[in-house]
Amino acid sequence: MRKQWRYIWVVLMVLTACAPTKPRSKDWTSIPPVQMAKNRYYDARIEPVKRDKRFFVAFRLDVVNKTDGKLTIDWNRTRYLHKGKPYGAFAFRGINPEDIRKNIPPETIARGETFSREIFPVNLVAFAPMREEVLDQKGKGLFPGPIPGGQNGIRLVIRPGREEIIETLTVEIR
Repeated sequence: MRKQWRYIWVVLMVLTACAPTKPRSKDWTSIPPVQMAKNRYYDARIEPVKRDKRFFVAFRLDVVNKTDGKLTIDWNRTRYLHKGKPYGAFAFRGINPEDIRKNIPPETIARGETFSREIFPVNLVAFAPMREEVLDQKGKGLFPGPIPGGQNGIRLVIRPGREEIIETLTVEIR
């Protein structure tokens, strides 16, 4: 009898060890973690940002002006890219939601300066006060939503003087 109990105990231990466990949701990753572009006018890079989430909600955009003059980012023509196609404009801290619908002021980068800003796709935002987190102290603004899996990035429109350069930077989010 004692042998039988020992056998039952071993079987139960093996079954318990082999029992399926609930899979833990994984953090999203970006391949590559940072995407960069360089030319004679600027160095640009985007990096997906999670903040305190397990998924990406924004991009960190950095542009270094390598010219002797100013560079201008055209936010009205710059687009969020999803699966290789334009999917709306970008928003960022301090932008007036009305400007997104009408005319987003351009960003000027002085010679030798580095522009750095966290940006997020307008088509993926939640409008406050729908969320407890907001972008200004008055409780008004936009909150970035999750960036979906797949190819994501930016079609960045920069003007050195009168010339226009369109730069595409993408990452694969999984």
